[in-house]
Amino acid sequence: MRQRPATARGHLSRLLPLALVLAPVTALAAPHDSAAAKPAAAVKPAVAVRPAAVVKPAAASVGANQGFTSLEAEAGTLLGGASTVSLTAPPTTEYSSAALEASGHAYVHLAATGAGVRWTNTTGAPISFLNVRASIPDAPGGGGITSTLDLYVDGVFRQALNLNSKQTYIYEGTNYNNSDDKNPADGDPRVFWDESHTFVTGAPIAAGSTLSLVKDSANNASYYDVDVADVENPPAPIAQPANSISITSCGAVADDAPTNGSADPAAQDSTAAIQNCINQAQSQNKTLWIPQGTFYLKGTTGLQATGITIAGAGMWYTTIYRDVPLPNSQPLAAVFSVTSCTVEDFHVDSDATSRGTIGGDGGAMDTTGTNWVADGMWDQHTESGFWASGTGGTVKNSRVTSEWADGINLNNVSLTGTVGNNLTATNNFVRGTGDDAMAINSVAYNGSTTYTAMSNVTLTNNSLIAPWGGKGIGIYGGSGHHVEDNYISDTARYIGLGAGRFGVNGSDLHGATVSGNVVVRSGGNAYNQGQPAFHIGNGGDGQNTGVVDSVDATGNTISNSLYDGAGFSQSTNSTFADNTITSPWRNGIVVQPPFYPAPSGSASITGNTVSGLGSGFQPYIDNSSGFTASVSGNSWQGGGGTPEGPYGGTPAAVPGTIQAENYDTGGEGVGYHVTSNNGNANSYRADGVDLEATSDTGGGGDLGWTSAGQWFRYTVNVASAGSYTVSFRVSAPSAVTGALHLSDASGTNLSGAVNLPATGGWQTWETVTASVTLPAGQQVLTLNQDTGGWNLNYLTLAASSGGNPDPNLALNRPATASGSNQGYAPGNAVDGNTSTYWESTNNAFPQWLQVDLGSAQSVGRVVMDLPPPSSWSARTQTILIQGSTDGTNYTTLVPAQGYAFDPASGNTASATFAAAGVRYLKLTFTANTGWPAGQLSELQVYAS
Repeated sequence: MRQRPATARGHLSRLLPLALVLAPVTALAAPHDSAAAKPAAAVKPAVAVRPAAVVKPAAASVGANQGFTSLEAEAGTLLGGASTVSLTAPPTTEYSSAALEASGHAYVHLAATGAGVRWTNTTGAPISFLNVRASIPDAPGGGGITSTLDLYVDGVFRQALNLNSKQTYIYEGTNYNNSDDKNPADGDPRVFWDESHTFVTGAPIAAGSTLSLVKDSANNASYYDVDVADVENPPAPIAQPANSISITSCGAVADDAPTNGSADPAAQDSTAAIQNCINQAQSQNKTLWIPQGTFYLKGTTGLQATGITIAGAGMWYTTIYRDVPLPNSQPLAAVFSVTSCTVEDFHVDSDATSRGTIGGDGGAMDTTGTNWVADGMWDQHTESGFWASGTGGTVKNSRVTSEWADGINLNNVSLTGTVGNNLTATNNFVRGTGDDAMAINSVAYNGSTTYTAMSNVTLTNNSLIAPWGGKGIGIYGGSGHHVEDNYISDTARYIGLGAGRFGVNGSDLHGATVSGNVVVRSGGNAYNQGQPAFHIGNGGDGQNTGVVDSVDATGNTISNSLYDGAGFSQSTNSTFADNTITSPWRNGIVVQPPFYPAPSGSASITGNTVSGLGSGFQPYIDNSSGFTASVSGNSWQGGGGTPEGPYGGTPAAVPGTIQAENYDTGGEGVGYHVTSNNGNANSYRADGVDLEATSDTGGGGDLGWTSAGQWFRYTVNVASAGSYTVSFRVSAPSAVTGALHLSDASGTNLSGAVNLPATGGWQTWETVTASVTLPAGQQVLTLNQDTGGWNLNYLTLAASSGGNPDPNLALNRPATASGSNQGYAPGNAVDGNTSTYWESTNNAFPQWLQVDLGSAQSVGRVVMDLPPPSSWSARTQTILIQGSTDGTNYTTLVPAQGYAFDPASGNTASATFAAAGVRYLKLTFTANTGWPAGQLSELQVYAS
């Protein structure tokens, strides 16, 4: 929440650790249709699972839908030695990191020239507008740098994108949770990510084309971290409405020089001109029109309006930019202070470099009055996006990204307001806020001023992602609130969704309905507290007294919490029913978790499902002797839904075929875990899971809408122990590296990562294989979706012939390379399909390809293939073969020599050498007579 003298809402000490609130979720894609374009594998809005290679769009009923698609970098194809960085364990300190602040808690790191990340446009529409969330280094002495990152379309350079670090990086090494320290020498940085948007030059990126972000030699930052790219095709600019006054008629002048973190010093100040036009519009009962262009407000004053409509040409076209001379010492009004107004369809930006006055921070829009509206707005780099009180107001269809404090704060104190009743926030997208992404903020008093407790505030279908300094949603006091169908993910430090009261001067909470929300990878370790993802009660926000009563939390989904899934502190008459908690990194539900006392209180905890607990953790813990919890019908008590069992009542026979749609019964978090219900085969299974009719031979259904972290369990009965070949019947429009793996009931990876070739479409089917070793008898196999972008029809397990005494150790193992060209990824060389191939960066010898065998193996023979002879001519490649046990120190297995790949002999070459124990096998290419790059369709590795 934004610091205000009236409410003192900043995190200023250990007693005030939870002032920050929520962050935004990406827009949701349209529901999947088997005959239409599928949601991109990288589409992000709904729930993804650690380490979140892909975040899948939630169902249309959860989160925001604003027509754009978020492509997570970790779900793209890595190029030129790029690497993925993920949060793999709960934070052990209170400080931040780039992974902790990233959406999906993961990103792609580009350090070498040629490193990049590529996606395929699977949105089904052209892409003409791109918004990139990225991080580049700070300047050595602070203050940030500017740089560029190159955009390629179908492998061809299209344009350089402007990036900067001027509006990131605060250092906490000498003052934890401070707002203004820009000195790198103080250490412990936070605020790593910023967002930059632009139209795509030239033709829009067509459906099916690829787009890549690549670190070229002209891009001079030492590294680039890429989190996510939002892609869309905006509508045409809105024309000036009738009965309106254009600000240009009053002397406002646009300046469209790119800002890139700071103002254009040559820009003209339009503050007086715009205020003059506002005054005219008010007196003449007209709309104020802001045309296309960027219009500057210079200084610390803002604009004031009452009772009018202020409209722009669209958030992509019209910008009001505040230019505050820095360092600043003057208090700042909001850019717009408006009463009973409608404000719509433009972008508000600022040169602010920190949250405090010195950094030039002020709000984008402060509002009060009656029946006000904010619609189609986009706020960035200001203190708060919307700080709003009054009666009957609505914030909708708006975006708040890279904000220094709150995203959308509905309260009873903004401007002259003393009430906050019947306010609504719906279909908004908020990402990367320095305080709560969204809050209901009811203040009881400030000094001698008292305020009416808020009532009937509604937060629905909002997406709140990656707040680096606050909650996802904070419900702070009042009564009659409805918080429903919101998507919350990736908090860096604090609770994902919390219901309580704020501070000693906050209002008591007397009733809220919290239902249908999805809370993913949330909670945090601010102040070393290990905060839960979902919380009901007092504590942690400056006091442990006051009333939190009658919070009804039902039907929420809480997955991959950084610590406990849900926590209860001092509160009464709470209902926590029919919620699903999956795979928390600590416990499921805890009464009185650490730092959240519950000396008394009461709650009904019924019908909840907790699954995926780690060793030593519990589904339910009550640490309070005075808190009365009525606990019944939950999964750990034998309730909470149907117990797991084989579909149809009989385990699938192995050897045999398992239809993908016949996953176990038990429901979400038991027989399966999905992040949204998109399926259209409900006549077969009425759970709405990701099934559709297939056109593959034999018909029936297939499993679709794949997304990282989803899983499906299958109870099988294995006839005899031994080695089995698993054949996966799959389709994938584009090749997918590390698409899936099979595991046993203890989570042991049985198959290794399985890579999929590009089959040509969602209903074009091929078979890929892997090997597993199984004990005899009834057991559960889990199909884990590690990267999305594919369908599965069925899997067949057959006993390996003779146990296959010399299997290909490289088949479907993780493969990396120094670089790759276009879609010819390293995974193509270990996918068992000679028609797909890896090709290195062209004209850049030496180049290398490496396969990770998973553990040290005895290796004595390598077979290398190029695609079928009918399509490839003869060539000789010079290759050095090396091995390593640690991926750092390599020994030469075969010195560099020429290998002839001749169509007459099957385009294959082999090398035999003294057996050596290696985990990593590396081939370094220094020449190729047929093409200026290393090329390989299959790398087969054998013991002998």
